[in-house]
Parts: sequence; structure tokens; C-alpha cells
Amino acid sequence: MKIDDAILLAYVDGDLPDDECVKVEHAIHESAEIASRVSMLRASQLPYAEAFDQQSLPPVPESLSRSVDEMIRQHLANASAQQQSAGVADASRRSEPEEVSLGENVHRFKPRAKSLPTLSWPKLAVAFVAGAFCCGLALRLVPQLAGSGNNGSGSVVTASNDAAMMPWIKAAAGYQQLYTRDTVALLQPDMNVTTATVADIRHVDNLAMQIPDLSSQGLTFKRVQRLRFHDKALVQIVYLPQKGNPVALCVLKEAKADSAPSDGNVHGMAVVSWRRGQLGYALIGEPGTVDLDALGKQLYNGQVTTTVGSNDNGVPDPRA
Repeated sequence: MKIDDAILLAYVDGDLPDDECVKVEHAIHESAEIASRVSMLRASQLPYAEAFDQQSLPPVPESLSRSVDEMIRQHLANASAQQQSAGVADASRRSEPEEVSLGENVHRFKPRAKSLPTLSWPKLAVAFVAGAFCCGLALRLVPQLAGSGNNGSGSVVTASNDAAMMPWIKAAAGYQQLYTRDTVALLQPDMNVTTATVADIRHVDNLAMQIPDLSSQGLTFKRVQRLRFHDKALVQIVYLPQKGNPVALCVLKEAKADSAPSDGNVHGMAVVSWRRGQLGYALIGEPGTVDLDALGKQLYNGQVTTTVGSNDNGVPDPRA
């Protein structure tokens, strides 16, 4: 069985038959490339329905409703008149005498085909609205195609910019790129749920980490999520700046030596990454939204307090 992205997407969504699921899972264990693609697809699942359900739309003005109804009535009246005229013409053609047959080898030209059906005004209106909505959604989900590249000049990020980034950081940046301000603006963090999530991160994922309080840097904590990358726990902490799209602090266990913060660009997103205490950290956000370099140094040096920590005494070590 050839495994393409459509099959992997059906597997992630739970729509794949059991026998094909077994084949996909076998391929995941055998191929790191397929496992990475599955992780990317899983990471791209966002609560779009929740974001749109919470939007409050203004009521349609009564005058607009009346105008649309009047236009539809006029359209229906014109269509009815055209049908009546066409019926009279057909009746007159049927009353004409048939022409004498010219023999089996002589074939008459077929009458000219009727004009192609035209779209009615209501259908055109619906098509226009749907097209405008889809265009706006596409531009929102793919900001670098709309001219908001990593350097503010609309240029697309090159391979050299993200060549040194770890694969999990690339995956996290691609995931964060899908976020818009509306995605998390209405979220109100439940601290009980947050505390329970941090406890799972500590006891289940075995990550002794903490949630920094970045309110003094103009960032409001929105939520923390437990994700997976190559069967490893990947924690995503989402913040909302005063302006612009969300910023994420992502954490993954890395059994390597500590390293100071360094910056880069991935998928048009600004990234500042470092390691401390065998944990890899990555600050991800749109370029120019927040001074990620300064914020990364503060986090690396333990100069930030915490909202919820995972230490036993409830007072997390700022340099953990």
C-alpha cells in the first residue's frame, strides 16, 4: 500500500479502516520520515470550530433584507416571463410541417444547442460570499504568502535560515504559524485545569518544567498543551501579546549540554532556542511582535517568575 498524505490524514482523523491502520502504524515504526509527517498532521489539529463559535456577529439590517428579497422577487418574475416566451416559441416550431426526407445518407445539421444555463443572482451572491470568505481564510492561515515574511519585506524563508534548527522546533514553528489572534483571544485559562496539566507533564511526561509568568513583558498566559513529537512529550505554552498574533514557548526533553539562546527563522516565524537542565526550549512568534531575543535571555538566566510550577513545594526554581 502506497502511503500518501491523504492516507496519513485519514489515519490521524480516525477515518482509516482497521486493516489499513495496521499498515500505517507499521510504516510509522519503520520510517522516521513517515513518523515525522504524522506528527506534523497531528500538531495541525486546531479548535477552529471553537474560535468561530465564539464570534458574535451583528444582526443583518432590516433594510438590507428587504432589498435582497425585492431583488430575488424581480429575478423570479423575469425568469417566469422568459419561460413563457420560450414556451410560445416551442409551440410555434412544433406547428411547422416536417421537411421531406432526403435519404439515409443525408444528415441534417443538429439544431443549435440552447444557450448554457446561467447562474441565478442568488447563486452568484452565495458564490461570491463563499469565495471571499475562503480567500480571507487562506490569507490568514498563510501569512507569508500575503507579504508578511520573516524580514518584513515579503520574502519567503530560505533553507539556510532553518537548516540548523532541530526537527521538533521546525514542527512546532509550523504548528504555531497556523495560530491567529482570534484563535486564543477569547480563551480564559482555568487554573485548576492548568495545574492538572502541569501535574501530568511532571508525572506522566517526566518533565520537571514550569510555566513562566510573562505579564510584565506584555504577554498574557492563555493555555498549556501536551503534544507529541516522535513519541516524545512536547509542551506548548501559548501567550497573547498586546498586539499581534500569539507567541509560544515550547519545551522538549533533550539530553544534551546547556546552550545559550540563539535566534533563527523557520516557516516565516522568528525562533529563539536554548537548552538548560536537559530540556530544550523554543520561543516562537511572528517577527517584530515581541523582542524574543531579550525574552529568551531572561528565561535562560532565570529572571522570570512563574504562574504554575511542577516542584513539590510549589516554589519552582527560576533556573531549573
